[in-house]
Amino acid sequence: MPSDQSSLFPPLQSELLDIAFGAKPGCFPLPTATDPSGSWHRSVALAGQGRYSAADIELRRCPPRSPELASLHASTRASWLRQLGRHERARRFDGRAVFLVGLVGSPRSRDSVEARSDALTGLAADALGSGRFRLAQTLLERGAEQWQSPAGRDLWRPPLRAAWVAAELAMMRGDGHTAVRHAESARALADDADSLRHSIKTDLVFAAALSCAGETTRAHDAAIEVACAAAIHDLLPLRWAATMLCEGTGGVDAGMVASADLAAAIGRRGGSSVD
Repeated sequence: MPSDQSSLFPPLQSELLDIAFGAKPGCFPLPTATDPSGSWHRSVALAGQGRYSAADIELRRCPPRSPELASLHASTRASWLRQLGRHERARRFDGRAVFLVGLVGSPRSRDSVEARSDALTGLAADALGSGRFRLAQTLLERGAEQWQSPAGRDLWRPPLRAAWVAAELAMMRGDGHTAVRHAESARALADDADSLRHSIKTDLVFAAALSCAGETTRAHDAAIEVACAAAIHDLLPLRWAATMLCEGTGGVDAGMVASADLAAAIGRRGGSSVD
C-alpha cells in the first residue's frame, strides 16, 4: 500500500504494513497484530519470507470482519499455493475470493477494488498454470475494469500484479518481446511504489522475460542480482525462484546456494503445510 496510508494505522500496525508492503520486508520477528487488517499484513509479510506455516496460523488467528478482507484472505492463500506450484488448489481459493465480493456493479471502495482485482488476477494466474491462455487474458481484462474505475485511482498493487501476469502470459505464449514490454510496464509501476518485495519480484519477472526474448546473458545477470537482493532481505521464495532462473540461464555464481537447497529450506519453514 502507498506510504501515505501508513498514518491511518496505529504504530504497530503501521510497522506491519511497512513489512508487508513497504521498505522492511525481511524484518523478523514481527510485531503482534491487534486487528484483522494487521493480521493480514502480518501473514503477507511472513509468507514473503517463506514462513508459510506461521503465515497460515496468523491468517486463521484473526477472522476478517468484512467480505473484502475475507476475499483478500482467500486470494492470499491462493498466491501461496501458486508459489508452490499447486495451481488447481489455488483456483478454489481464488474462486472463493470472487464469490465473497462479487463482480456485479462498479466497485464501491478501494477495498473492493483491491479484493476484486486480486481475485481476478489470481484466477488469471491459475489459468496460466493449466494452459488456458485465452481465459487468462479475459480475466486480466475483467480485472483491469476494476482498477481502472474511479475507486481504483492511485492504487499501485492491482495494476502491478496484473502486469506481472500479463508478462507471464506472453512468456507462456512464447512472445518474448511482449513479455519484456509488460515487464517494463511493471517496472514503471514498481518504481512508484514503496514495496521493496514487489520491486524485487518485478525484477525477477523482467529477468524471466529477457530469457524468453532470447537475451540469455542479460537474463542471467539480472537473475543473479535478484537472488542476491532476495537473500539480503530474507525473501526466501523469491530467492529460490531467481536461483532456478540462474541455473536455467548459465548456472549459479560461486557461493550461491543451489535451488534444491533453497526449496528444502522453504519446506522447513512450512511450505508443505499450505493447504
